[in-house]
Amino acid sequence: MIKEEIKKLRAGMIFAGFTAYFFLLLFTLLPFLKSNFSFNSALYWFITGYFLFIPLFIYAIVAAQSEGNATLKQILLALNIRRLSRTDWWYSIAGLLLVFVGTGIIFGIAMLLHNVLGIRNLSTTPWFMEMHPFQGNERFLLLVWLPMFFFNIVGEEVLWRGYIQTRLSGKYSWQICAFLWMIFHLPFGLDMMIMLTPVVLIVPYVFFKTRNTLTGIFIHGMFNGPIFVLVALGVM
Repeated sequence: MIKEEIKKLRAGMIFAGFTAYFFLLLFTLLPFLKSNFSFNSALYWFITGYFLFIPLFIYAIVAAQSEGNATLKQILLALNIRRLSRTDWWYSIAGLLLVFVGTGIIFGIAMLLHNVLGIRNLSTTPWFMEMHPFQGNERFLLLVWLPMFFFNIVGEEVLWRGYIQTRLSGKYSWQICAFLWMIFHLPFGLDMMIMLTPVVLIVPYVFFKTRNTLTGIFIHGMFNGPIFVLVALGVM
């Protein structure tokens, strides 16, 4: 298993490159799909998500291989993917709870400011996504969403944490990675960036403490996945 240190400039360029690619998809592929196909509105984002997140996953694998890691075991170790220890589980569960609490506090403060001062409430849906509860057979669309969700969570975590953060030196590496990850969320808009602040800070910190990419996959996935399913089914 081989890991090569990467410079902060290169890390920033990787994040910036994929952020620019994200914007490109939102202003090319997404409008093209909406103009030429009559799908359920959620499918436009699902398809765009495949084009966004699969390249992240592939980039991380190829980058690890380019260091001389040839076997699956070497690649997994190079991306800090290993069985969760008891300590890893503790950090994962504590981190997930803190993400939910932090997000709830932000949402509560926004509601309070809206009710007391009349300040516009935070939007919990990105500007490019039209989401309506699935009815009847539309619920089978979750089968289209599930692989995209896998590449969303695993693709981001193996690249941002397993590859980049692992190779950033210095005790402030997790803050740098958190800042760069927030930049990646620029296409979601300011409201979503504010709402995502807890997860953007906590996941890199937990990885910094555990050095295990599965902790980030667990927190990121358990935060995003159940909420989306509840919204899709009309529960929330």
